Amino acid sequence: MVEIWQNIILNPIFNVLIIIYSFVGSLGAAIILFTLIIKAVMIPVTLPSIKMSQKQRDIQPEIQKIKEKYKHDQKKMAAMQMELMKKHGINPASGCITTIITLVLMIAVYRSVIIMTSGTSINDLNKQIYVEYFRLKEDNPVDTMFLNLDLSRGVYDTNKNDGKDDGFQIGALIITILSVVSQFLATKMMMPYSKMSDKLVKKTPGKTDDMMQSMQKQNLYVMPLMFFVFGLTLPSGVMIYIVVSTLFQIAQTYFSSGWGGLDSWVKKLAVSLGTKK
Repeated sequence: MVEIWQNIILNPIFNVLIIIYSFVGSLGAAIILFTLIIKAVMIPVTLPSIKMSQKQRDIQPEIQKIKEKYKHDQKKMAAMQMELMKKHGINPASGCITTIITLVLMIAVYRSVIIMTSGTSINDLNKQIYVEYFRLKEDNPVDTMFLNLDLSRGVYDTNKNDGKDDGFQIGALIITILSVVSQFLATKMMMPYSKMSDKLVKKTPGKTDDMMQSMQKQNLYVMPLMFFVFGLTLPSGVMIYIVVSTLFQIAQTYFSSGWGGLDSWVKKLAVSLGTKK
């Protein structure tokens, strides 16, 4: 299993990152370009998931009718909902594939950045690089600095504290905050019918809807909180990957299915700006 991970996933991703780095000469720029390339390549995988969410949004009026009609028969309600989703070609578990792929890529990028910035000898690095042309020179190691930010460090890394500074990176904190905000917006975007769901929960006597609604709301805040914790510990290079990846996801979702759960906020903002004018 370790060899499969190493040879099929980690090493190819590491080599792509090395190739981009050799052309641009900046690890930060290489990570950004790498992320955009990976997200573009993954469009055939992620787009169906986004469209599936769009379908789920479109059938909400029918879901509402089913919940109101069978509110005293939970089993019948669940069966009718499954039948409706099957009719529209909706697979509730389809999003799991995208989530798994995203997680695997994030781990691979994390390992690649660690390999490039953790003081690994040039000789050991070159052993993992497929093409000799892109192998590193002894007198030209990987430059981990990007916009005055050390990509090998997080917000506060005591292991890197050599007495010359306090180990704190304001730039890393800014990137962490960006990851929290972008993740919150991306998650909110995928919850287009929160108000409708609240009304349905009040109308149905069972606890299933309450649990699902509660999980959705928790996820809206738990995910950004997780990324905040990540940002305090993970290398800034990994956090740049997360931010760019999430922003790409937001743009992709917007162009394929609109603002989703952000629609009411966008309308309020538009009205507010219009009023000021």
